[in-house]
Amino acid sequence: MSTAAAATDIADGHLPDSAGSNPLPSPDDLVGIVFDMDGTITKHCIDFAELRRRTYEIAEEDCLEHDGECVLALADRMSAEGKRRAQNVFAEIEDKAIENMAFMDGLADLCRFIDDSGLKRAILTRNVGRSVAHLHEKLQKEEALAGFSPAVARDSVCEQGKPIPPKPAADAILHICSAWGCEPRNVLMVGDSPADDIVAGYRAGCGARVLLAEGGVTRDNDTTGNGAPADDEQIRQRTPCITITSLLELRDLLRENSDNRQ
Repeated sequence: MSTAAAATDIADGHLPDSAGSNPLPSPDDLVGIVFDMDGTITKHCIDFAELRRRTYEIAEEDCLEHDGECVLALADRMSAEGKRRAQNVFAEIEDKAIENMAFMDGLADLCRFIDDSGLKRAILTRNVGRSVAHLHEKLQKEEALAGFSPAVARDSVCEQGKPIPPKPAADAILHICSAWGCEPRNVLMVGDSPADDIVAGYRAGCGARVLLAEGGVTRDNDTTGNGAPADDEQIRQRTPCITITSLLELRDLLRENSDNRQ
């Protein structure tokens, strides 16, 4: 597939033909799986288009140029009043997402398979810690399952008390690998955003980067408004090793991978 065609596919919400060509790491090498939260283990509840629109309006009233910048980074550049208003927007949208939170189909079965297989599972989200806490409470109450650990949110800090840079930076995945005592090649990164989840996995050097695309089409799930990748390197970073259409498909791939060892 040409660079132009791949860029068009990603912009339109479709995957390049090369996705899905790489296998999972061998079961002897696989230690754990890092999951995105919104749109991956929980159903889509956040209106990202509305989040960007309202944040960009505040930035423009604050006389800031943004050119599709990540709303979290943009809020950090605002005046004190602009930052307060942006944080109120984030809180309003995230509160609604907490209220409407529902597990993605197949999550409980996948978690049980992971736990029974002796693998680890973590969360890496640009959402806030209280959303993760609510997910953990819901998981325990409804499915009698333990939470994900570590669970890295946008307000999480490292051992030194410093904030952990959010996706698509590799820092949070490296932080999780350190907690697990493994290398990134021993870890899968699973998410629904090519620009955030897949890029973070690529930059960290994960053993595989798995894109969850329900119906084979990606959704508007980014905190940026930059659109299609600009060059071959951006396309390479956003291209998943494997594309799945459900969490149960991931469970079946893990089971097949484990069976290959026997």
